[in-house]
Amino acid sequence: MLWGSPGTMHAALTMHERTGDERWAALFRGDAKSLAASLAYVPEARCHLWTQDLYGTRPQYIGAGHGFAGNASALVRGRALLPADEWAQWTERIVQTAHATAMRRDSLANWPATFAHPAPASPRLLVQWCHGAPGLVTSLADLPDPRLDELLVAAGELVWAAGPLTKGPGLCHGTAGNGYALLKLYRRTGDAIWLDRARSFAMHAIAQSEHHAEEYRMRRYSLWTGDPGLALYLWNCLSGDDRWPNLDRDDGG
Repeated sequence: MLWGSPGTMHAALTMHERTGDERWAALFRGDAKSLAASLAYVPEARCHLWTQDLYGTRPQYIGAGHGFAGNASALVRGRALLPADEWAQWTERIVQTAHATAMRRDSLANWPATFAHPAPASPRLLVQWCHGAPGLVTSLADLPDPRLDELLVAAGELVWAAGPLTKGPGLCHGTAGNGYALLKLYRRTGDAIWLDRARSFAMHAIAQSEHHAEEYRMRRYSLWTGDPGLALYLWNCLSGDDRWPNLDRDDGG
């Protein structure tokens, strides 16, 4: 999503939402076909995965930043532009892959950064938007299929149990990005506990931002790793809005 056609798909969707021009819908559908052509069934994983070509390696990433979840997020957002039979096929594959790649323990769920066979004895597990449960939730929470309900809640429980990130308050790998998973679950489930938890993360993120400003004597000004992303998250916590900046909305937020 960050460097490939799904990012273009999000841009095309924003332009189509703003202008109604059919050329943007056509661009989205063309990129969806390109994604379908590059998707492959992996017998060892028992699901379909994309293979990325990054830094001289060919991993099969699962998360939102470079992998399956990020690609799926563009398809989920633009599903109304796809033929019904095509979207039905996407739904089956997305649900299948989300379940097949999940790592479960009791009532919690997380995902490794990449699929590996055989699986390492001690896989490195992250809990942040770009790799791990938060990105899976934000990417798939808008997919209206009840087969994902329990899995996404289990992922949200992991996000809450893990707590705010030490890397900072931002979106990509920070407390605000993880908090958006809680906002997504508030909208999907209607359970106010998720909004309360998102607001708890927000208060921690404010403290992190102030601490970093004092320690480094400067603010961060980027959307994805700085204070603008945090500010939008705080506003969403006040309003109960779950839309991720740039990926879920077309109003410039």
